[in-house]
Amino acid sequence: MTIKIITNGISPFWDPMKVGMERAAKELGCEASWSGPPTALIPDQKRLIEDAVSAHVDGLAVSAIDADAITPSINQAVDQNILTITFDSDAPKSKRLIYIGTNNYNAGVQAGQEAKRVFSGGGKLIGFVGNLSAENARDRVRGFKDGVKGANIDLVTVIEDQKDPNRAQRNVEDQIQKGGGINGFIGFYSYNLPAIVRAVTSANAISKYKVIGFDAEPKTLEALANGQIEFTVVQKPYEFGRQSVAFLYKSKTEGVDKAKQELKVPPDGIVDTGVDIVTPKSYPEFKKHLDDLGVTSS
Repeated sequence: MTIKIITNGISPFWDPMKVGMERAAKELGCEASWSGPPTALIPDQKRLIEDAVSAHVDGLAVSAIDADAITPSINQAVDQNILTITFDSDAPKSKRLIYIGTNNYNAGVQAGQEAKRVFSGGGKLIGFVGNLSAENARDRVRGFKDGVKGANIDLVTVIEDQKDPNRAQRNVEDQIQKGGGINGFIGFYSYNLPAIVRAVTSANAISKYKVIGFDAEPKTLEALANGQIEFTVVQKPYEFGRQSVAFLYKSKTEGVDKAKQELKVPPDGIVDTGVDIVTPKSYPEFKKHLDDLGVTSS
């Protein structure tokens, strides 16, 4: 049996996903591999899905760059009798069997609630993200705005970078130059926090801005340990890989209904892998958890 996992880009965020995928594949006795569009462009992701369909893989897992744009490609795979799911970033209107990953709206709410503690005296924040067309990005932003309701915290705008880390840093640098009473930055994608820290540090403005965000790339963990980040909302990409392979394998060998039962898939088809809030104080314990998994990011 062959399984293909297609991410929405390439970054260290996917390293633990690869570990979870490979361990599950070895345990179950199947073949699993992954790839992603280096430039995070929709046409490139569509081609990767088309390649998987042409290769007649048995199972396919996709993290959609853009839910609506990728839905036809997912449906094409399903119509070719390929067991297909989404993970990390959903395409809920597609024919995908289930979604495995973070409930991104709830994660955004948790980030907003934690921001109330960090910005107890009020805050004007700029957000940074790869693509607001992605389901996970929209849900995180919406959740964050709901999470800070009732507090004097304003997410002024969210700026896209098309998942280009260099552009992400330039976007932060531009906002630092503009000023405008901003006292905080939030990174919604994994590479955004390192980009923010680089920009703020280069401008000698680490004391002027409080930095918060999502995920835990190695550079994010380093900045967290140094107290340059107030908190990060950490997903579980290891589980994305492990559970995707497990579900697709069991669906092929035992049937979809049996697989849903064994993996305890809720009636809505959304398997929430959960998140953790990591602060400089809780960093040592979280680092030990990563070490136990044998990964360096999350």
